[in-house]
Amino acid sequence: MLVAPREGGTEEASARIGLTVSRKVGGAVVRNRVKRRLREWFRKSALRSAGAFDWVVIARPAAAALPSSVLCHEVEALCERALGAAR
Repeated sequence: MLVAPREGGTEEASARIGLTVSRKVGGAVVRNRVKRRLREWFRKSALRSAGAFDWVVIARPAAAALPSSVLCHEVEALCERALGAAR
């Protein structure tokens, strides 16, 4: 996962997310399901208002097998850790 402050961004700006889900994760249906789950997590997450950050999430093959609640919890923990390191 990569977190970067946006050039010229202000604290009032909301965060953006970029998702990468390769074919190693699974077929098109599986990849799209993982992306939908991650987008929904980000939409509901408080990290959207964390400032002008760009989040890049690279999904690994294990992400396809995780239930949504576990996937969201794991990504949330990674984001909190990355946000602490970025500030």
